[in-house]
Amino acid sequence: MSAGSVGAVFSAAHDEFALWSGRLWRPLGEILTTVSRPEPGERVLDACCGAGASALPAARAVGPAGVVHAVDLAERLVEQGAREAEALGLAQAQFTTGDVLAHDGGPYDVVQSAYGVFFFPDLDEGARTLVGKLRPGGRFVVSSWLAGGMSRIVPVGRAAALPERPELAGQEGRPNASERVDTADKLTGWLSSLGLDEVTVRQVRYTQPLHPDDAWTFLLGAAMRGFVAGLEPDALERVRVRFLDGLREAGIDELDATSLIGTGYRPGV
Repeated sequence: MSAGSVGAVFSAAHDEFALWSGRLWRPLGEILTTVSRPEPGERVLDACCGAGASALPAARAVGPAGVVHAVDLAERLVEQGAREAEALGLAQAQFTTGDVLAHDGGPYDVVQSAYGVFFFPDLDEGARTLVGKLRPGGRFVVSSWLAGGMSRIVPVGRAAALPERPELAGQEGRPNASERVDTADKLTGWLSSLGLDEVTVRQVRYTQPLHPDDAWTFLLGAAMRGFVAGLEPDALERVRVRFLDGLREAGIDELDATSLIGTGYRPGV
């Protein structure tokens, strides 16, 4: 997907995305922030912020003397994050709809991104742009999905949509940027290739039971929504039935969101 289409998909997924916030996105955002560890008064850029799962805890950490710039292309998610920040009295959290790679507001003490960098048109170029927004010695922190976990669901979703969207057949086997950072060794090597120092990677085990009804709202609230965008209700129902059948056939009855969180520091004093 292009950058624009990614933003449109996640903006359209606003309602279903919100259903999963408490169970998935917020806990994982909090965990990312426990690793990035923003300190009082620091400046933070939260790239691909969604509804603020990691931006809001970062804002609490930096306090009123700091600032968190939260940027994403998904307008409705950004609006949700901004409303929550206002309700929580976190004026230091500033939400903006736009391309984070074009955002100007650094230098930052922390640049963090929860499951966002692999949506960039060019993973390496995009990440280098983000690293360039750090002050010397600033830290770059990203989270990605561990291989064999979340990735098991995507082929099931694609196969379910394929009869309605035959053009999806051409996507199978294409290189997927997320696969470049889906093991500890890969993520370590990739962060090191960006010229970062003191690279570390942590694995976070995170799973939960997956009821069929919840599985469908998860598809509609994630990037897989792109598989069914624009389908009429009857076609969408056929996809839903095939998707749930596919999960049963694959023996998938839990959501495995086990993640990797990588950290590196921009060289300099």
